[in-house]
Amino acid sequence: MIAWMQKHKKYLVVTIWISTIAFVAAGMIGWGQYNFSFASGSVAKVGRILITQEELDMAYKQLVDAYSQSIPNFKDLDEKQIKAMGLERSALQVLINQALLKNLALDLGLGVSSNEIIAEIKKSSMFQKDGHFDEDLYKKILQENHYRPSAFEDNVKNALILQKISALFPKATTPLEFDSFLWALQLQDKVRIKILEPQAVALREDDLKKYYEQHKNTYKKPTSYTLESVEVKPDELKAGISTQQLQDYYQKNKSAYSKGGKLEDFEHVKDKVQQAYLLHKAQEVALEKYLALKKNTLKLNAKTLTSLPYSGEINQKIETLRVGEVLKPQNYEDGWLVVKLRAKDSNQIQTFEEAKAQVRVALGAIQQKEQLEKEASQQVKNFQGEDIGTITSDFQGTIHDLSPEQSKKLVRHIFNQPYKQGYMILEGPKAVLYQIYAQDFKHALKDTHTLKEAFGNLKAQSFDGVLVSMLRAQYPVTLYSKNLQE
Repeated sequence: MIAWMQKHKKYLVVTIWISTIAFVAAGMIGWGQYNFSFASGSVAKVGRILITQEELDMAYKQLVDAYSQSIPNFKDLDEKQIKAMGLERSALQVLINQALLKNLALDLGLGVSSNEIIAEIKKSSMFQKDGHFDEDLYKKILQENHYRPSAFEDNVKNALILQKISALFPKATTPLEFDSFLWALQLQDKVRIKILEPQAVALREDDLKKYYEQHKNTYKKPTSYTLESVEVKPDELKAGISTQQLQDYYQKNKSAYSKGGKLEDFEHVKDKVQQAYLLHKAQEVALEKYLALKKNTLKLNAKTLTSLPYSGEINQKIETLRVGEVLKPQNYEDGWLVVKLRAKDSNQIQTFEEAKAQVRVALGAIQQKEQLEKEASQQVKNFQGEDIGTITSDFQGTIHDLSPEQSKKLVRHIFNQPYKQGYMILEGPKAVLYQIYAQDFKHALKDTHTLKEAFGNLKAQSFDGVLVSMLRAQYPVTLYSKNLQE
């Protein structure tokens, strides 16, 4: 990506996309391979090109501006969060990639004249007034966006150099290249299949026990939780509540008892006030019990459970407690719940008898699969299958009585194998024998325009990789800031 495309007056992000040199892609320049030293005013050196802190700041700002326009809620992030995303390092990668190309331009004798820079700037409608370039407007916009004219003009110069370099490289795919790309997609196979279903297997007790001993650590009992808990119900606190206490609570919380902007009379909302007051008092009691449990001054009868009985949210919080911790009062079933985790055990192994049913299923599936493998390997060379017609690499639908997902897996397997016949074991388990009895390249593709664009991108990426490898070998990269390596 070259920094030169007029976007918005506020940002002045100058960007030119080069389809054949996608150097912005992160990772093309490897990290952790460079020497680090000190160079005043510069953050890196690539071959003969120095990258200054000012250039990095500008590239970083452009990247942040681009993110803020394209990513929802990006503007809500603070500077620390933005830094954590590694945008400064990404900006430096862009500059390093550009510097590699500029080194190449120097070696090729490519340059940009002052007249070319001026002409490029004057072409921009951003700096025009009444259809003509306005120098005062140009300086004003740059000042508003905190760019020095010399730095901005250097940016334009760099963009023009990169444009000239990009013009040296092929931008289009040849008909032969594209046809070769399409051949794999136009391939279609005519296939016969046979599905082998598993047979029942006889499992001996000794085999079950042997398998259990080999895998018993996978047959654990559910995690057990030893809890001390107490529930505080508002109704339990009704005794001893006076009308005066309710009136005092009503006076402190009048705003909660207005209707249509008018305060409701105490007698009219007395039941609501009592309900709210009791819930409030229950919370206070629950807080007292919470503190007492934390200080070990309150002892409750502990219960050991393998299934937590509370709400999903409360259960999740209990699961994250450390032994000895107390969960703060939780609103639960119109009251308050306080829980202390006394012990937690997630390592209890089921006995053979407890795990026997699971062991039988697991071992049975293994033996059925082995049986299918053996049967499929014996039949695959001479089987007489059902003709399922033509399949293609973009197959959609179902084959025989296979599920859509099983059908897709089978088609992918057939197209990925270099043999005209074979078999595949699918989950279930079941085995599918297949035989390709004819092939052609007549599969009609729906959107060749999109495919051509996709192939162009693949070709560009391949070309980029080769070019980057060459440039990296020719022009050493030195970083002067260790912070940019982290």
